Amino acid sequence: MTGIVIVVHAPLGEAMSEMARHVLGDSVADTLAVHDILPEDQPEERSPSVLADIRRLARDGGALVLTDLVGATPANIAKRAVAQAQAEGLTCCVLAGLNTPMLLRALTYRGLSLAETREKALAGGVQGCLRVD
Repeated sequence: MTGIVIVVHAPLGEAMSEMARHVLGDSVADTLAVHDILPEDQPEERSPSVLADIRRLARDGGALVLTDLVGATPANIAKRAVAQAQAEGLTCCVLAGLNTPMLLRALTYRGLSLAETREKALAGGVQGCLRVD
């Protein structure tokens, strides 16, 4: 089972987690960790807690780390933690551009391999952005 770690600007992470529980039920909680990053947070200070969740959730099938903006502090924290986890031999990766369809796909397909979950999440994120008028 692929673990999902959200590392985003506060309060987006908790809101996304609540939305996922609303849509998919409380069963998502056991494979999901959320890190809402505050403006004053520094990568070297927050990366250890993200790494701890990657270690915890990557045991069974790897961990997919979802972040919002490439180059922003949450993404830098995610990249730092994933690099350390990979150096330890854990299977994990980062996707940026988190949106609702991406998270729902990641959680729905978390029973697949990390590579398959990653591709389903990425496709959901991209395909979830449509002009509807």
